[in-house]
Amino acid sequence: MKAHVKLGLYIVAAVSVLWGVALFMSPRTVHGVLSGGPYDPAATGLVGAAMFAYALLFFIAALNPVKPLLNASAMALGFFTVVAVFSMFLSAAMPRNLWTFFSTLLYLSIGLILFFSTLEPRPASTIGHDSVTRPSKVRRKVAPQRRAAARSSAGAGRRKTARAGTKKRRR
Repeated sequence: MKAHVKLGLYIVAAVSVLWGVALFMSPRTVHGVLSGGPYDPAATGLVGAAMFAYALLFFIAALNPVKPLLNASAMALGFFTVVAVFSMFLSAAMPRNLWTFFSTLLYLSIGLILFFSTLEPRPASTIGHDSVTRPSKVRRKVAPQRRAAARSSAGAGRRKTARAGTKKRRR
């Protein structure tokens, strides 16, 4: 995988670890940076655990950069960014300060880099196919005159006599 994708994943993982460690080491102080509401130790601990889980996901994706892991990382960063932007600017539940703004900006930019790095243009050879390995079944419409000619040349008359013989046997 490209070096900038791995570097971005390592940076985001390091920032997530820092937030997680800060939430576990000094939860009351960091809670004031992240939230304008009353302190809740359970919610703060869960956010810290989620930051460690994010960091683990990003480290694994950086070590083994397969497309599904990169897509999952891009989606996780996208969800995190949408929630942070909503909390900062629309609901005003998260204070707008230097730490939250730059973390959100970092997550957004690396999430977009991951998203656009995993996009693959569709090759021109697969256009008209339902998958890369097998072509789609395309039926041609045959003109009515050709159908009639094809029936008569294929021995359609013999089929009728064969059917008539089977009907007599059934009776």
